[in-house]
Amino acid sequence: MGTEKGSRAVADAIKDIELEKIRGPGDSTSVKLGSFWEDQPVVIHLLRRFGCQLCRGQSVKMAKMLPQLEANNVRVIGIGLEKFGMEEFEEKKYWKSELYIDNGKKIHNALALTKVGWVGTFMMLFANKSVKEAAEKTKDTPGNFQGDGRQLGATFVMAKGGEMLLDHRQKDFGDQPTNAEILEALGLDSSQAN
Repeated sequence: MGTEKGSRAVADAIKDIELEKIRGPGDSTSVKLGSFWEDQPVVIHLLRRFGCQLCRGQSVKMAKMLPQLEANNVRVIGIGLEKFGMEEFEEKKYWKSELYIDNGKKIHNALALTKVGWVGTFMMLFANKSVKEAAEKTKDTPGNFQGDGRQLGATFVMAKGGEMLLDHRQKDFGDQPTNAEILEALGLDSSQAN
């Protein structure tokens, strides 16, 4: 279930959630989520887990559009749901922009993001075409199965002020928005998107 373009429902639901800063501007160790879209548009990417091969691959893919987003004053935020595996994720520099932790999965709970059951997890890993295709595309990206691997993530693109431009909630582990979809949601040129 996504949010309609122009809606502020997601922004209103999560604006007061405090995140732990891993890498980002300012001296504070915690940041209110609503501050991200106060003064500029933002891309918020909720990572499933830091050890996930598919999450790492998507992070590398998203980094390719980072110069274009920064040149257009778009803030790019990565949010993990736990610290487990973060050290290696940071060491290998999979995510190139601001990074935060949502301790306690407050965003996931506020937005009722899907957590897959054990049978669904097994089916996705071994029988889902989308997941197999995503795994093939990221086969050279190392990963592991440590951490909460059943929680699905999301990518939100918001205008300054919090209006939704793109609400992409994962349907399976391989379901990610393309760079072109993210750029188009922001009204930016997507002709060179990878």
